[in-house]
Amino acid sequence: MFTLVDAIRRNERLVPQREAIFDGTRRLTHGELADRAWRIAAGLRSLGVRPGATVGVLAGNTVFSIETFLGIAAAGAAFVPYNWRWATEELSHGINETGAEVVLVGDGFDGAIADVQATGALTGPLTVVHEGEEFERLLRSDIQPPAPVAAADAACILFTGGTTGFSKGVVLSHAAILTNALNEIADCRIGARPDDRGLIVTPLFHSAALLCWFLPLYVTGNSSILAHKFVEDEIAELVDRESVTNMFLVPNMIRRMLKAGSFDTDGFRHHFKALHSGAGLLRMPDKLAVTESIPGVELFFRYGLTEAGPMVTRLQPHDMLRPEIDGSIGTEYLLTEVELRDVFNDAPVQPGEIGEICVRGPNVMTGYFGRPDATAEVLQNGWLRTGDLAVRDEQGYLFFRDRAKDMIKTGGENVYSSEIEQLLYTHPAVMEAAVIGVPSEEWDEEVRAVIAVRPGRTVTEPEITGFLREHLAGYKVPKQIALVGPDALPVNPSGKIVKTNLRASMGW
Repeated sequence: MFTLVDAIRRNERLVPQREAIFDGTRRLTHGELADRAWRIAAGLRSLGVRPGATVGVLAGNTVFSIETFLGIAAAGAAFVPYNWRWATEELSHGINETGAEVVLVGDGFDGAIADVQATGALTGPLTVVHEGEEFERLLRSDIQPPAPVAAADAACILFTGGTTGFSKGVVLSHAAILTNALNEIADCRIGARPDDRGLIVTPLFHSAALLCWFLPLYVTGNSSILAHKFVEDEIAELVDRESVTNMFLVPNMIRRMLKAGSFDTDGFRHHFKALHSGAGLLRMPDKLAVTESIPGVELFFRYGLTEAGPMVTRLQPHDMLRPEIDGSIGTEYLLTEVELRDVFNDAPVQPGEIGEICVRGPNVMTGYFGRPDATAEVLQNGWLRTGDLAVRDEQGYLFFRDRAKDMIKTGGENVYSSEIEQLLYTHPAVMEAAVIGVPSEEWDEEVRAVIAVRPGRTVTEPEITGFLREHLAGYKVPKQIALVGPDALPVNPSGKIVKTNLRASMGW
C-alpha cells in the first residue's frame, strides 16, 4: 500500500514547482520540501536513528514541523510531536513514554527542553537538535535511498488525553493516516479541488491539523498555509492575501469570527470555498450566520478521536442546514464502519437506542505505545471502543449523547477529568474531587471542579489553581473551583460521585 514516503516521491516527480507550505516566513515548493525530507532523513541516520525508532519534535505551526514530519518518515522512524502547552512534568513524561532518543526543537522552545533536561527526570539518553544552524548542520548532502517503509509501520505517535494521570501515545501506521487522508479527500473534498489552499489554525501536534488538513492537501499536491495563533483579523488577512480556499475552526473560533465580523471580508467572499468544524457541536444559529456572512460557502462538520486516525463521522453541506438533524455528528466516512453497541451486553443496539460508538477500518490505530493492557481495553475483536455514547436515527445519522470517559472538549482541546482529579487527590487539603465540563458559549465546554476539603484543613481557590498550574497545561486548569464541606458531594449507593447530580446541585 502507498506510504507517506511514496507521497514524497510522487510530489517531487509530478509537482516540484507547486507551492507546498508557507508559515508566514518560509515558503517551500513540493520539490524543495522533498529535498529537505531526504536530507533530514540522512542526517537522522547519521545520529543513529534506525527504522522503527521514535523521533520527538517540539515546535509550533511552522515549516520546521512539516519538514521534520516528512524527514522522520523518510528515515523509517515515527514522528512524535509534543504538545508545546505542556508543563515540564508532562513534557518529560511524553519523551519518556515513547522512548525518543532524538528530539528536534523549533525556535522558541529551547527553554522548555532545557527545563526538562534540568529536572533529571529523563529515563534515557537524549540528543537534542535545535532549529537553525545546528539543525542545518545535521542535514546531509549525501542523500541515500529512503529507508524501506511498509504500510503497517508506525508513521506517527500522537498523544491523547490520559485516564491514568498522563497522556497516552496513539500509534498510527502509514496505512491508517493515508486511509484518513483518502476519507477526507473523498467525503470532505480536502485537496480535491485544483489548487486547493488550506489554512491550518489548530496546532500541528493535534491529529486534526496534521492528518485531516496538511496530509490530504499534501498527498494531492496542494498547498497548506500555517497560522501561528488564532487572531480573528489576522486569519481574515491570511485568507485574503494567500487565496485560502478552506480551513477548519472549532465552534468557539467560528463564533469569535462572527462576533468580530471577520468573515465579512473580500477574501472570504471571493475565493474561500469551504469551512469545516468539529471538537464541539456547531448549532443552527451559527451555521445560518456563517452562510449569511459567506454566501455560497460549503459547511462541513466532523467527529472523531485520535485513536480512530482520527475521523469517524461527517456531515456534508447538503445536510448541514437540515433542521431535523441539527445537532447530529453525521454518518461514517467512506472507509470507516461504525456500530453502536450496548455498554452492558455488547450487543448492537436498535435505532433510537443509546449505544457506545465502536469503529472499525484501516484508519484505526495500531494501539497505545508501550501499553498493551490499555490497548486491549479499547481494541476488541477488531473494533475500537470509543467510550462515547450516541443514538442513531432511522436514516443512519448519529447523535452524540455522552462521554463514558468523562472527556471535556474545551476550545478544541481534549481534557480528561480523571487526570485532573488524580492530581487534585495528591493535595493534602483535598478529600474528594470531581471535575466536570460545563457548557460554555466561548469554549464549548468549560473545565470546572468541586472539591470537598478535608476536615481541619483550609485551602483557597487561588492555592488550588496555583498547585494545578505547576503540573498541568493551562487549558486543563479549571476556570472555576468550588470548595465544599466533606459531605457535600452527591454519591450513589456505592459511594461514587454522581456528576450529573453535581451539576444540578451547583447550579451549573
